[in-house]
Amino acid sequence: MVLGQTVHLSGATREEFLADPEWVAHEEVHLRQVRELGTVRFLWLYLVESARVGYYQNKFEVEAREGARRFIEGRRS
Repeated sequence: MVLGQTVHLSGATREEFLADPEWVAHEEVHLRQVRELGTVRFLWLYLVESARVGYYQNKFEVEAREGARRFIEGRRS
């Protein structure tokens, strides 16, 4: 979970997180989203979007998954 400019982990160690480049790339997209929107606005829009369409279809999550996918594909090229 991203709060401000920090990724907070639950159920995983820092080492486990850093060993998973797709997960790191996913959270980096959220960090960019927070920088662009500001912490409070991001959190508000994220919560509203989640309530409206659910976690999986949340546009912020869709963008983060897509960004992580592109990052991984770019590493393979």
